[in-house]
Amino acid sequence: MESTESQKYWSLNLTLAITFLVFLVFSLIQTMVLFFVSGGLNIDNQLIIYSNVGLISSLSSLMGCSIIYFFIKIKNNTIQQYLNLHQPSLKLSILIIIASFILMVFIEYISNLYPNQFYSSFVVESYKNSNSLIIFYLGVVCLGPLFEELLFRGFLFKGLERSFIGGVGAIWVTSILFVLVHIQYSLYILICIVFPLALLLGYARYKSGSLLLPLLIHVINNLITCLVTHFEVY
Repeated sequence: MESTESQKYWSLNLTLAITFLVFLVFSLIQTMVLFFVSGGLNIDNQLIIYSNVGLISSLSSLMGCSIIYFFIKIKNNTIQQYLNLHQPSLKLSILIIIASFILMVFIEYISNLYPNQFYSSFVVESYKNSNSLIIFYLGVVCLGPLFEELLFRGFLFKGLERSFIGGVGAIWVTSILFVLVHIQYSLYILICIVFPLALLLGYARYKSGSLLLPLLIHVINNLITCLVTHFEVY
């Protein structure tokens, strides 16, 4: 039985290798899209990056999701089973969503209390200079969180959870890696905002046994961030 189960999932080492490969391709797609929209002239131009964040996020996230799906299908497993895409407990979901709102309110309070430390030019400039707010919201609020949750709290979490470090270890490892891939933000934001949010998302995945709950929280968080930014800009 154990042998049959192990055949449905990638081992820890291969999970880590595939995760790295997925993120590498994701990053390459971002660079390629940026190269294309800039006409290959100057992909380091900040204005070009800011104005196309939505498009870059959308296309790279779709590619990332496709690769994850490909590697799951190689194992002849269903995407629902591998990534735990099933309905979580309503009571638990409500409690964790309430906790996430409390965290968001606290983060907003701290951000307003220390604006110099928590100001993110990347978020504000990307929103203000976006070529299309529709594509921006699609990439940042929908497809970006979808890819990140499929990769971190889905595919990677599954491999870590089934290994010797277990579910609690998976929460910490995925949270640390989640912080490391968001280096566009300041150290204050990474430590005080991104890391606590990652821990909450990991906890939601672990306690609910479902990827849908952290995905919902992630989407809500990004949506609220965009709406707050909207009122700051306009």
